[in-house]
Amino acid sequence: MLKLAVFGHPVSHSLSPRIHAMFAEAAGIKIQYHRIDCPAGTLAGALEAFRADGGHGCNLTVPLKAEGLALAAEVAADARDAGACNTLVWRGHGWFADNTDGAGLMADFDRLGLAVADRRVLLLGAGGAVAGVLGPLLKRHPARVCLLNRSLERAQQLASRFSGQGLGVEARSPDNAPPEARFDLVIQGTSLGHQGVCPEIRPDWLAAGAVGYDLNYGPAFAPFAERCTELGIPCHPGLGMLIEQAAAAFERFTGVVPQTGAVHKALGDPAA
Repeated sequence: MLKLAVFGHPVSHSLSPRIHAMFAEAAGIKIQYHRIDCPAGTLAGALEAFRADGGHGCNLTVPLKAEGLALAAEVAADARDAGACNTLVWRGHGWFADNTDGAGLMADFDRLGLAVADRRVLLLGAGGAVAGVLGPLLKRHPARVCLLNRSLERAQQLASRFSGQGLGVEARSPDNAPPEARFDLVIQGTSLGHQGVCPEIRPDWLAAGAVGYDLNYGPAFAPFAERCTELGIPCHPGLGMLIEQAAAAFERFTGVVPQTGAVHKALGDPAA
């Protein structure tokens, strides 16, 4: 039986145990998957105890993604580029770190029929959530990518980390909005939704047929959804990304690629 877990603080709300249990049942694999509350600065000890108890792999959520990366013996390219990991797998001599957030987002885009190639993409925010998806997004060859963040310096720092991956990433602040901005896809990656707030989105930033996507889901998605309704554009919550990134992590843990359709329906994904 595989012993798995999700570490975070807080972690009691995590849907990961339910999602992975459904994947495992469908695949005929026996797992134990626990939530482990782990404040920042305590992950090393918690991982040591988990491994001593037979732990095979785990997911990491806020605030542990950068801390987990620093503890890994091996690091996948997506985790290295993001500067954070959400998945750790024991490989005999140490932990292997990966970041499946970007892969999960791209898989959900495919499921929803959202194209990235040759599209103009606006990302709101420049924190860890955006860093986790930016690399895989660039590999889809968009026509333009702009990071819009309240702190221009932070946006510039993140953009510079991806400067060698082909298309240059623009960094802007709302006071210095991109000229002639007509974006086809708006990705909301800030944490403002947890405070009941949506970041600024101006109508003249949007192209005809624009679509919105929020990396958040649940109540935190509501402010963005409301703003998209006001702007007259369709939008999608990050629940699909959550499920798809979990599927990628499950493959890292087990070697099995799970089918996600039944999980989308079970969790009430509106696009299922």
